[in-house]
Amino acid sequence: MTNAKPALFAVCVLASSGVRLNAQYQGDQILGFTGLKVGSQPPPGFYVTLPLYFHYSDVSIYGAQGNRLLKNATADINVFVLPAIQVVTPFKILGATYGASFTEWINNGVINVAAVNFRRSNTYRFADIYVQPVILGWHTPRADVTAGYAFFAPTGSGSAGEHMWVNEIDFGTTLYPDAGKKWNVATMMYYDFHRKKNNADITVGDILTLSGGAGRSFFKGAANLGAAYGAQWKMTHDAGSDIPALLSTTNGRVFGLGPEIDVPVFAKGRNVGLASFRYLWPIGPKTALRGQALTASFTFARLKEAPR
Repeated sequence: MTNAKPALFAVCVLASSGVRLNAQYQGDQILGFTGLKVGSQPPPGFYVTLPLYFHYSDVSIYGAQGNRLLKNATADINVFVLPAIQVVTPFKILGATYGASFTEWINNGVINVAAVNFRRSNTYRFADIYVQPVILGWHTPRADVTAGYAFFAPTGSGSAGEHMWVNEIDFGTTLYPDAGKKWNVATMMYYDFHRKKNNADITVGDILTLSGGAGRSFFKGAANLGAAYGAQWKMTHDAGSDIPALLSTTNGRVFGLGPEIDVPVFAKGRNVGLASFRYLWPIGPKTALRGQALTASFTFARLKEAPR
């Protein structure tokens, strides 16, 4: 559903109901995919992550004023990835540790416009790839800071991809209120600039996504428990001649809040395993689908030095 078909479906619904529906086209950045300590770069090493993201919406589409516009809208999306790979090197740039990452998404469909009754496909396909060629991390006694550049490439076919190039800048921090770093408060900003879709004259507006959370560490900092959050805003209007006339494009928003736990699975020398679970409930959606999101992941790390 990465061309005009979802919007045209909405037009058919609206034509029969006589209601003009506010809508917004979606980007690649997933709400709730990161959380606690998101502003901290891990120690130098090689990381392989196997994540699962599940989003389920069985409620309504909400309009620009937060009012319910379309009942019983269903969107059931599963997202897997081939092992997401991240490398944190010992090299320094501007006093920061340099790293990079690569992620290949596999999913059963994406929602490209928040104005459609969408049900997932039973077929999983390769979706868009996410590349972070530059990740910089700074560390101080009471705060960590990260900054980087990334892009989404439109490698997904059919309903598995968004069919557009996306340039992204990100900046985040993790603050430690106490000297022992047991408590942590983190926020990461992702700002996405979208190019025109390669299968339609539609340019998605810029999207700002925030994620993070507040937690407390246990087991010498190896485990973390707390509340995670996500927030997303459309910053500029969608544009293009292929947006149906009956769709009034507006800048939407959605927030999410819920628990997260990160626990060590094993640690042997330089080899470390970590499992993470995060669940977000939606709050105050406008021109958006309201849905719950579960993220579960396992990370295997081969560290440059054994943890102390």
